[in-house]
Amino acid sequence: MLLNFSCSNVRSIRDKVTLDLRANSDDTFENSLIRFENERVNPACAIYGSNATGKTSVLTGMAIMQSMVLTSHILQPGSLLNRAPHRLSPDKPTEYEMEFVWKKTRYIYRFSYDTQKIIKETLYYAPNGRMGVIFSRDGMKVKAAEKFSRIESMCKEKLIPNKLVLSLAVNNLNYEELSNAYLFYSEGLVVLMNDNNNWLEYSVSKMEHDKKIKDMFLKFLRKTGSDIVDIKPKSEQRLMTAAELPPDMPPAIRAMILNQPVLTTTVKTIYKGFSLELIEESMGTQKLIKLMCPIMDIFQKGKTFVCDEIECHLHPLIVRQLVGRFIKGKVSDAQIICATHDVEMLDLNLFRRDQIYFTDINPDYHRTTLKPLSSYQCRKDENVQRKYLESKYCRVAKDAWEE
Repeated sequence: MLLNFSCSNVRSIRDKVTLDLRANSDDTFENSLIRFENERVNPACAIYGSNATGKTSVLTGMAIMQSMVLTSHILQPGSLLNRAPHRLSPDKPTEYEMEFVWKKTRYIYRFSYDTQKIIKETLYYAPNGRMGVIFSRDGMKVKAAEKFSRIESMCKEKLIPNKLVLSLAVNNLNYEELSNAYLFYSEGLVVLMNDNNNWLEYSVSKMEHDKKIKDMFLKFLRKTGSDIVDIKPKSEQRLMTAAELPPDMPPAIRAMILNQPVLTTTVKTIYKGFSLELIEESMGTQKLIKLMCPIMDIFQKGKTFVCDEIECHLHPLIVRQLVGRFIKGKVSDAQIICATHDVEMLDLNLFRRDQIYFTDINPDYHRTTLKPLSSYQCRKDENVQRKYLESKYCRVAKDAWEE
């Protein structure tokens, strides 16, 4: 469960911005909130704003932070770090911070870095409700709490400037507290930034081996108005044939590929009287087949789902139902965070005021700002969609094409 995320010096984000999932004192949709200790946590957050105002930059920050935690331990000396600083601040460090809950324990993890090295890094945890430090780092100097003293000796032997202590320690030491912090990034946080992912393979595997998931998906399709009566998924390991490779491929690479098994997936949608290959289906149906099984898994296991432009290729009512399931179907602690242009969802009958955020570009240094709707004067019965389109919360395009 994500409680809070902040970052600075990422793409269009120059100064620190914060996405806070903790609910304020508003009692709207009180029963839909997630409870942890004395916290009330929002299960959903939607980020709105015009093109090129930084919506994707916020989510990219989450994706980069996750990627760094998961891959830092394999970096070689001198490898450059994954970084996309603000164009007017290339020499300033990039900073990330997340406060999250995993395995019923609260953590705060933060680090700052430049292209070549980690500058500062700290991990806190609160196993009994009281926050304490696991380790802190300043450059190459690492200090750990007494319970985690082996971190210091490991760092003296193995730490290099471009590696994160958390990533390195998890792969070398057996501390449950460190493992759980790491597992939030590897299992609890799911980030979907574009269609370049392996979700189709996952969906095919789930539908092949989990009849319950397949039946749930077919039921969902029927409720969307689809007349698909069945789905035939298939995945298999096989060797590629020479005819499948480009004719101008170098012989050495061709020989290597032909000797390595590859995973192939196929999906047929079955209608009354005929069937279609997945590529023959509409883009919307293709996306639903790729998306829904992972989303069902995310929901059932209480993960945090981060998605850029979830509405792409999907009908607005389907998107509203998906998001609404996270908000109102409280059988788990699952969360959804999405950047979107779908104004159909910009509705206080769906979201609380602290669940809607707006990005804008401040012309001073061309920097992104991020503000929740709750920071504006906004009544509970306000037509938020109309006011958004009138640029009351952030600037949106009006009369862009003039004769």
